[in-house]
Amino acid sequence: MYISNVIIKKFRHLENESLGPFRFNNKSSDLIVFAGPNGSGKSSVLELIGYSLSNSYSLNWSLSRTFSGFSFEVGIGLSEEEKQIVLSALVKEVESKKDQLDAELAGIDSEAGLATEQQKQQLNEKFDRNTQNERSLIEYLKTNNVYYRAFEYEEGEYGKNPTLHNRIHQTATRELKDVLRRSLGFFLRADRSYPQQGFDRKKIFNFESVKRKEHLWTMAFNTSEIQYQDMYEFLVQQRYHYLRELGRFHNQKKNGIEDGEEPTDPLIPYEALLNRLFPFYKFADNDEDIPSNLFVQIPSGEVITFNDLSSGEKEVFFILSFFIRHNVENAVIVIDEPELHLHPELSRMLLRNMKSIRPGNQIWVATHNSEIIDEAGRDKVVYVARDLETRKASFLSGDEEQEVIAQLKNMFGFSGYIGVARNLVFLEGDNSSQDRKFYSSLLPGESSNFKLVPANSSDNFSRINSAIMSILESNLGWMNFFLIRDRDYLTDEMVEKYRNHPSGRIFVLEKHELENYLINFDVMSTVLSDIFNVEKTPNELKDIFYRAAIRLSSNVVREMIAFRLNLILSPQDFSIEKVLQNEPYFDATDGAVTVKTSPAGVMKSKFGDSSVNVLESLSTALSAEAVGTVIDTCEAEVQQSLDGDGWLKIFPGKEMLQTVTKELGITNTISFQNSVIKELSGESAYIDPELSSIFNQISEA
Repeated sequence: MYISNVIIKKFRHLENESLGPFRFNNKSSDLIVFAGPNGSGKSSVLELIGYSLSNSYSLNWSLSRTFSGFSFEVGIGLSEEEKQIVLSALVKEVESKKDQLDAELAGIDSEAGLATEQQKQQLNEKFDRNTQNERSLIEYLKTNNVYYRAFEYEEGEYGKNPTLHNRIHQTATRELKDVLRRSLGFFLRADRSYPQQGFDRKKIFNFESVKRKEHLWTMAFNTSEIQYQDMYEFLVQQRYHYLRELGRFHNQKKNGIEDGEEPTDPLIPYEALLNRLFPFYKFADNDEDIPSNLFVQIPSGEVITFNDLSSGEKEVFFILSFFIRHNVENAVIVIDEPELHLHPELSRMLLRNMKSIRPGNQIWVATHNSEIIDEAGRDKVVYVARDLETRKASFLSGDEEQEVIAQLKNMFGFSGYIGVARNLVFLEGDNSSQDRKFYSSLLPGESSNFKLVPANSSDNFSRINSAIMSILESNLGWMNFFLIRDRDYLTDEMVEKYRNHPSGRIFVLEKHELENYLINFDVMSTVLSDIFNVEKTPNELKDIFYRAAIRLSSNVVREMIAFRLNLILSPQDFSIEKVLQNEPYFDATDGAVTVKTSPAGVMKSKFGDSSVNVLESLSTALSAEAVGTVIDTCEAEVQQSLDGDGWLKIFPGKEMLQTVTKELGITNTISFQNSVIKELSGESAYIDPELSSIFNQISEA
């Protein structure tokens, strides 16, 4: 289950805003981060999600919230597996009623002389009425993966048939819980607190009710204080009842009664989590007949109560333990301000573990913490900005570079915000800001190990190279510096010169530019079909791209020739080694500074010779014969690439994508590219091994 889209007509400070569409990702967990200052409205979005997912809004919560005058709609998506579970349940309901009808019809036929067509017709009509709801739900779900929930929003999908959408939600939540035996998600509010109190021993006898799935579901959207207390009490009781069951098992075994397998300690996954978060921490027994608390042994060997852990330690363990207890997979998780009580590295650790602890989850987070924003990747964050005059809030996409920078300044004030990491990776190219977004999306699992710094334009090549070359061989604090540049129209010799730099920290792409790595015909075929309703097979797409390459071939030959000739005119070497090293060039013996004749003559002679050499070199390099050789080489290189698949490597991917998308009737090339990136990032096998190798080397540096 996942949130497909959100439409807000009016909710607190938010008006006429929308989010989505979002797609289901069963291979990893998606993170959707809302950032903004206090009171901006980021928490309001999370409230909408929680309201939409809960069948009955938690009483303790709803008493402290008002919804008067608000209007919104939320689309809830089902994965294909989940949809089949719901459809199967509905079909069984219809079949059960059909069996009942058949039995009644058979009963009528068995009563000699009493069978009438009118009676049969009445029973069939009754069957149609009794199964109308199920059949309408079946028909809807056959063609739709998304249903809707709304509040005072009549103009949306929900308003067309509220009964249908409510019944789908009721059926879906019931069946998925029963079949999958897991929660559909949970909500943790920002007002979390951890009471310093022991365990009420009377509750030891409530364990059976606490284990029931119905109890678990009531906790998913309850208040944070109740959620924490319930989790704490559950963990305290686990060990007591485990030891009781273990004793019972061995007592039965002693009496010669085989009663299943030996019970396993239910605290093992929780202790593994505790140890992963805080090495050498483990749960401890305190030799109590009836538990009074949950005990933890810390690295010093001292045993303390769980309540005596720091607020940050309890915060991280508490949040992640929800994933284990609720068996949360393919669910919607909503957490307001996950960074509460946490120092920077613990904030990052929490986010990484939330994304990896269970697959297929859609995690919604609200924050104003720089570490969370940085860990998520600022391009992927939705910023909630609030107009100081109207007091209205609005959503700002992380793609809006300048607006995002302004928003970050507003959030972090004079102390400022800058995203750094152990490895800083400089990008070169005309579209390097877009490159940063591509890399961070294609390689999401590595984003915490490096930060990408755009160079803005290839016009800065000489300055960028000069600056980077000077710092590649040194470190700033804990940071390492790397450079990734597009291949453009470099020759193989030029590429090797870059790669053989002594630092080993310069990478040149094998293909023309990053967009070339998006040209995966299988992935594009899927994206075109699923999102743009364009049906093209991978082979058809390859033919279309090839024809586009033929049309662009003059551009490529022209730009390749110009690029390589311009390299000839790059700064020439006028150095004259250490001529006149430490010798005076001026004479100041008589109180006036004058030029000495001998050194001046040597300097003019040496630089004159150097100039002649440069002119001769340029004259040779730019002679008609030499230019002709460059042209012939470029022609042959492009022609050879078109004879095979080499054009996918040397032709500019950006231009090919623009040409093809236009031919396919897609007006927004960036939208198409983003959809392809989304699909590529969902399956590691799709990522070009070259890109993975580059960032593996950077991460391991």
